[in-house]
Amino acid sequence: MLINHSLNQRQTGVGLIEVLVALLILTIGILGMVALQTRALQFSQDSVYTSQALMMAYEMTDRMRANRGSENDYLVDYGTDVAAGTNCESSVCTATQMARFDTSLWKQAIAANLPYGDGEITVDNTGTRPFYTISIRYTDQKIETALDGGAAAAAFREVHVRTEI
Repeated sequence: MLINHSLNQRQTGVGLIEVLVALLILTIGILGMVALQTRALQFSQDSVYTSQALMMAYEMTDRMRANRGSENDYLVDYGTDVAAGTNCESSVCTATQMARFDTSLWKQAIAANLPYGDGEITVDNTGTRPFYTISIRYTDQKIETALDGGAAAAAFREVHVRTEI
């Protein structure tokens, strides 16, 4: 009987070790799910920003088509502020004033809706007809910095729409 009693005492810690190993495996699994959820959030947010940028680029394309003959008045570079001058929503404007007004509103909308957002409109006159490229760039440095442990650099993403007006 004494031998059976000593064998029972040796087996008492094995159940505790099994519970600790199971808890460790469960914790690693939960951390993996949190990492997957964070990446899914990043990709979802990036998709929203890309969709917004595309909608704003197509909106500018429509504004340029509505103001035919003044397409070259819409040309603007990254980093350039455009003063609207005249409020064309409440007063009558020339085609050039409308182009400046549209471009000013467009640049303001990009800056307000996209992190570090900016826009550019260029023209390619090398062919028989001109092609206009409407570009929007932005970055989401906050999410990238959080995911990379605070070491992420600003990486701009760009959306380009090339069209013939």
